[in-house]
Formats: sequence, structure tokens, C-alpha cells
Amino acid sequence: MNGKHHGDLKIILQSLGMILIIIGVLTVIPLLVAAFYNEDLTPFFFVSLIPMVAGMLAVRFIHPDTEFQARHAAIAAALTYLIISFLGAIPFTYYGMGLLDAFFEAMSGWTTTGLTMIADVEVLPRSLLFWRSFMQWLGGVGIIVLLLTILTTGRAGLRLYQAEARKERIKPRLISTARLIWWIYIFYTLVGIFLFFIAGMSTFDAANHSMVALSTGGFSVKNASLGAYNSLEIELVGIFLMLLGGINFFVHYKMLTGDKGFILKDLQVRAMAAILIISTLIIGLTSLSFRDAFFQTVSALTNAGLSTASIAVLDDFSKSILSLLMIIGGSAGSTSGAIKIIRMLIIAKLIYWWIKQTLLPEHAVFSRRLGGIEMNQEVTHEATVFALLYFVILGAGALSLMFLGYSSADSVFEVAAAQGNVGLSAGITGSDLNPFGKIVLIFNMWVGRLEIIPVLVLGQSLFGLRRI
Repeated sequence: MNGKHHGDLKIILQSLGMILIIIGVLTVIPLLVAAFYNEDLTPFFFVSLIPMVAGMLAVRFIHPDTEFQARHAAIAAALTYLIISFLGAIPFTYYGMGLLDAFFEAMSGWTTTGLTMIADVEVLPRSLLFWRSFMQWLGGVGIIVLLLTILTTGRAGLRLYQAEARKERIKPRLISTARLIWWIYIFYTLVGIFLFFIAGMSTFDAANHSMVALSTGGFSVKNASLGAYNSLEIELVGIFLMLLGGINFFVHYKMLTGDKGFILKDLQVRAMAAILIISTLIIGLTSLSFRDAFFQTVSALTNAGLSTASIAVLDDFSKSILSLLMIIGGSAGSTSGAIKIIRMLIIAKLIYWWIKQTLLPEHAVFSRRLGGIEMNQEVTHEATVFALLYFVILGAGALSLMFLGYSSADSVFEVAAAQGNVGLSAGITGSDLNPFGKIVLIFNMWVGRLEIIPVLVLGQSLFGLRRI
């Protein structure tokens, strides 16, 4: 290994060390939950101890002499979700799950996907149920954003922040932005717990469902998800929290600081409302009651994955509509995954501008604006390339499941759910799924959470023609 590679490795390992320390400290919380319910502390003790010790050793003994660059951040972000998924799998393996299924469950948790290998979650210890929800709650805003609320990391922090698929700034200083996001997130979580409780949930159920609804995660403490409660009030609270999770944090900040009408001005929120109305009408007229149709369209578009109806019994047309919503996703700067509404709007505008250009005289010049903002070539190029990559990876995943014998509609739905980090399932995901299918969906969850680029950079560094 030459000096440059050695320096790159050291700076990546030190970044991972800081993240592992944070994970180790935070895992004390499920340890306390296990103690409260008089359940076995062993798995959470190891999940807390291993990353804390490993992180401290990395920070103490590794001293990089290389400047932290974008490629280091991308690789660190990609490796973070692999490492924490192995750590997150420990409690599941302790309670008897196979390693691949446990890794799948943990990856689904940290990436806020919500697909599960567990057929009956209601028999699980409460500490393990809390662990599933807690992973999603932490993953909703992002592990690196959490790191930035605690440590001042300068330019390195900015690069890590961007590598975790975040670009928005609420405050001029990045650390102020990260802390503000978390304060809003914690406030909404507490509001959600209160609302679920007064709607009829137990305190434990309310805490878990508030975490997974706001993080647009999708894990539930019930086998039938929110449908198990058969309560309109509970479903309305779920819809409210999923929508909060699917809206940009800057919009929340403006509303919470007095600009109540800002939400109506936000282009992504207006587009989200239009998409939800149209989709609810279509599915409500073809497959489900309007009550269930509205819940499922909100869950799909925000990438939350909670459900009140069985997706497996829907016709292929309704599954295709929900698949499209899961591919679109919520607002940029939210806890949602997928392509994001703003990118889809940019691409739609690009098509409109292309048609307009062909109809105008050859040298005609016109403004290319979206939501009052001039769209430069860099922005439109990023949206187009990202969407293209997204569809290529999604298509490859769907073809893989078709190879295993599943229908095209179910395969596209399942991969769209995994890559969009949505917990809805057409019935493919389960412990009886072929191991190859599990690995495909794990990859799609990982790629979807990181918005592709960090995974490509990691792949290039390991297998590519260039050095990192």
C-alpha cells in the first residue's frame, strides 16, 4: 500500500471512529429500555461496547496527515451504513435470526426502509421492538447529521453531510443547521407520542410508531401495522406524522418561527398535495376504500411504509401507481428517500423546455425558471443523471427478482420499496426469500439511502481502474 492510499485509509478510519463512538453512546438507550422491561441486556451491551471501543481506538491512535476530501466523505458514508448494519444485526442474531436475515433487518432499520424478515413481530421482546424503531429514528435524519450536532468538524463535516445525501442549509453554519434539524425532529417526535397516546395507543406503542412514522421508516410493533388498531384517529395521526417527515426541514423551520403560510408557498409541498389527491382518487375508485387509499398513497409517497391494508391483494394497476409514488418520494431535505419531488419537477420542466425550444425560432432565448428560481445547467444535469442512475439500478434489481420467478409488477414494487426506503411489500420480502433476492434488496436499500454516488465512489475505490 503506497503512502497516498495509507493516508486515505487513515482519514476514513478516523471519520468512522467518530461515528462509531456516537453509535456506542446512543445504544445505551435501548439498553435502558431492556433494563426497564427486565429483559436480557447482553445484546445491547455488546452493540454499545463494540463500536465505542473500536471508535475510541481509531480516534486515539489514528492520526491522518491527509486533507479530508469529498471522496473520503463518500467512502466513509457508504461504509458507515454497512458497519452499523452489522452492529445492528447483533440483537437479532442473539434472539435466533440467521446472519443474513439479521443484517437485512438492521439495514432496513438504519436506512429507514421498513421491509422485514420477521413474520410475527408481536412475539419479540419489547427491547428488540424498540431497537428496530430506534434505528429508524436515528437513520431518519442521518447518523452523520447527528454526529455534527455533537462535534465541530469544519470542512470535513460539510463533506460528510453532503455525502449522506443532504445539501440544505437552514442556518449559515452547518453545525447550527444540524442541531436545529434535530431539535425540530425531537419536538415532532414528542408531539407524535402524545397524539398517538390520546388517540388510544399504549405509551410503548405510541413511542415506537411516532419514531417510525416521523422518520418515514415503516417498522411497526404490530404484524398488521397501523391497520391492527382499526382506528381512524390513529390513522390520522400517522398520516400527519408521515407528511411531516416527507416535508423539507426548512419549511418546518419557517412555520415554527412564525411564517405559517410558508408551507403553501413551497413548490414541493404543492406538488405533493396534487400527487396525493390524484393518486387517492385513482386507487380509491379501483381497489381500496378512500380511507385506505389515502393512507397508502401518503405512506408510499413519503416513503414511510406503514399500512392499513394488504398490498399483496391489490391488482397490478394499483401496485404500479404505488410503485410510481415510491419512486418519486417526498421533498428534498426531508426524511423521505427515492428520487425526490424536486428532481422530478426539474425533469418535467426540462421536457417542457425542450418542446418549447423546438417550437421557437432557432436563436430564440427564454427563461428557464422553476418556482421562481433560475435553473442552471449543473442543477438540471444532476437531476437528470441521478434519475437515470436510479432507474438503471431499480431495473437491474427488478430483473433479478423476476429471474427468481416473481411477477414483473411485484418485482418492480418490491425493488421500488427497497430502493425508495419504503416498508411496503408485495409479499416477496420474508425469511423464505432466496438469499440472492435478500442480497439484491439489501443493496437497493443501501444505495437508495445514500443516493447512489457514495456507493459508486466506494465501488470505484475497491474495484475500479482509478485509485481513490
